[in-house]
Amino acid sequence: MTELNKNLKAIWQDSGTSIAPPASVQNIIIEAKKLNQSSIKFQRDNLVVLGLSFLMMCYFLIFFFSFQEFLSKIGVVLMLGFFLFRIVLEAYSIQQAKSDRITEPSSNNLEKEEKYLALRLKIHSTYTYLTLGAYTLGFVFLLPEFAIHLSNFWMAAMVVSYFVPGIILTLIIRKNVQKELHELRTVVDLKKSLMD
Repeated sequence: MTELNKNLKAIWQDSGTSIAPPASVQNIIIEAKKLNQSSIKFQRDNLVVLGLSFLMMCYFLIFFFSFQEFLSKIGVVLMLGFFLFRIVLEAYSIQQAKSDRITEPSSNNLEKEEKYLALRLKIHSTYTYLTLGAYTLGFVFLLPEFAIHLSNFWMAAMVVSYFVPGIILTLIIRKNVQKELHELRTVVDLKKSLMD
C-alpha cells in the first residue's frame, strides 16, 4: 500500500461511522485529486513515449527500409495504423481524465469515476492486446521481404530482438499499469465511502 493510500485509509477510518466533518471530506477530495493527477502524469508520460516511438517507426518503416512487397506494405500499415490508434486512445483518455470529476456532485462523480476506470481497464486490456496483436502480425508480414536481404543468422537475431525485449518491456510496463489501476480503484472506493 502506498503512502498516499495509507493516508486516505487513515482519513476514512478517522471519519468513523458518523457523518464526516467537512475538513475530512475535503481531505479525501484532495487525496483523490492527487491520485487522479498521478494517473494523468502516467498517461502523459505514456503518450510521449508512444508518440516518439511512432515517429521513429514511421521513419524506419516508411523512409529507411522503404518496403516494396505488397505483404510488407500491409505489415507497415498494420503496425503504424494500430500504433496510431493506441496513441489516439491514450490522448482521449487524458481528455477524459481532465474533466473535473472530483468536485462534481457525488452521484454524478461516482458514475464518472467508474466509467473512467472502465475506460482505463479497456485500454490496458482489450485495446492494448489488439494493438500488440496487429503490430506483431504486421512484423511477421515484413519478414519475407527481410529474408530476401538478410542471412538466416540475422533473421533469427531480428526475430529474437523483437520478442525478447518486447516481453521484458511488457513486464515493466505492466507493473506501472497495475499501480495506476490500483490508484483509480482507490478513488472509486473513496467516492463510494463518501456516499455511504
